[in-house]
Amino acid sequence: MKILQVTGFKNSGKTTTVDRMVGYLKSQGHTVAVIKHHHRDAVHDEATDTGKFIRSGADFTVLNTPGTVMTVENTPPDLHAQIDRFSGQVDFILIEGYKEEDFPKIFMEYSFKSGHTKLTNIGLRNVLKSFDIRYDEEYIMTWFKEWSKDE
Repeated sequence: MKILQVTGFKNSGKTTTVDRMVGYLKSQGHTVAVIKHHHRDAVHDEATDTGKFIRSGADFTVLNTPGTVMTVENTPPDLHAQIDRFSGQVDFILIEGYKEEDFPKIFMEYSFKSGHTKLTNIGLRNVLKSFDIRYDEEYIMTWFKEWSKDE
């Protein structure tokens, strides 16, 4: 199982990049898990039954729809426990965010001012590559395809 973090500031192209990576990996027949960090609580529409269960404090809420199962856990986030859950089940885990973690990562520079701050000064470790989606869109996927070959 290979793990890659996609980190960067808001509106730097993280979600677009992860979406393209998932599409590529699926086209190659791989299984993929995506874990996304969000800075605020998820918004659940309390007008729906599921939203009511979540807001009332259910420890787990499972929504079954044709072809999809969505589980919401009312627990503090633990990235390592989430990764362990997928061990042996998926070929790749893509993590959007959690830039303070020490997994191999790429950094999206869209709002990063080159030359003013070193990546290590903002707490980033284990950065394999940095990209600016405005200029590197095709190169990101070229790099990713090469990186993902080892699996």
